[in-house]
Amino acid sequence: MEGRLRRAVGDHWMGLAQLEQASLRLPAEACGEAAVLETALHEKAQQPALERASRQTGVSADLLAAVAKQESRFTPGVRSAAGAVGLLQLMPETAAELAGRPLAAAELEDPERNAVLGAQYLRQLLLLWHGNPLLVAASYNAGPGAVASWISPLLNRAPELWVEAIPYPETRLYVKKVVGNLWSFQEPRLPRCPG
Repeated sequence: MEGRLRRAVGDHWMGLAQLEQASLRLPAEACGEAAVLETALHEKAQQPALERASRQTGVSADLLAAVAKQESRFTPGVRSAAGAVGLLQLMPETAAELAGRPLAAAELEDPERNAVLGAQYLRQLLLLWHGNPLLVAASYNAGPGAVASWISPLLNRAPELWVEAIPYPETRLYVKKVVGNLWSFQEPRLPRCPG
């Protein structure tokens, strides 16, 4: 309940953390609660900013939400230890390159601005990798140069094994999370309760 309330007031960082913990502790026989929990876990946030960025760039709003959920839990003011800022956790150098000028931290914390810049970067990656979501997600986390060195026949033959062979553990988990988020936004599935 607290996780759902936190999300309702915009505290997606703590709200999603609490919902994730609750999902790990939920007894198997609590099917009704599982459906409520799954719905709350896969609710999108920051929709106006993500939808506008999607319309401007042609990048799917579901993909933007999938990345934003993993990068920041939909929290615009988050900063990583590496220096990434905002909803889609853009590095200031990448954001400056996309914007054509250096940006103040406050600009990067603006969900509208950050979503558009993140969508522009994702569009570049989608074009580079011909829309392959595994390569796009891996590149968003590790960079396209690293990902280019990982491409092998396994990618087309057994993509799930290709993901398992990603040499960076953080990127391996990141790809699974982003693609999982994307699928849950595109095809929401609730647990089926017996009887």
